[in-house]
Amino acid sequence: ISGKMVFAKGVTIQDLGTLGGTSSLASAVNDRGQVVGFTYLPNDTEVHAFSWTQAGGMVDLGTLGGTGSQAIAVNDSGQIVGWAFTADGTTHAFSWTQAGGMVNLGSLGGTYSGANAVNASGQIVGGASAADGASRAVLWQAPQSTN
Repeated sequence: ISGKMVFAKGVTIQDLGTLGGTSSLASAVNDRGQVVGFTYLPNDTEVHAFSWTQAGGMVDLGTLGGTGSQAIAVNDSGQIVGWAFTADGTTHAFSWTQAGGMVNLGSLGGTYSGANAVNASGQIVGGASAADGASRAVLWQAPQSTN
């Protein structure tokens, strides 16, 4: 198969490609085989978060209005989390879903937040800075339905 090499005892490696740049890096894979990470764009001037599936290939997840993003984790529902630059140059955590696209998770009043993991319930953990610049561990979770 093109793009695959075989190693000892049947282990294979597959090149997932890029979105036109020279490099990419995968950071997580879920039980459905969906891979996330970041890739350079053409001219290697920006990096963008991506999602890759066998059926759909590599898909650019975009940014929060800034010049870069990176996907860090993905759950089995396909919810992806990571960080992205905003239009004003700050770095904020994001959550991405097929239905909702990339959503800014905000911070604790500071200039930084980043998401590191997401569980099957959609709870997200990471870090965020407060207005005084101190960093804190954080948990993002959607409000629970009362139905």
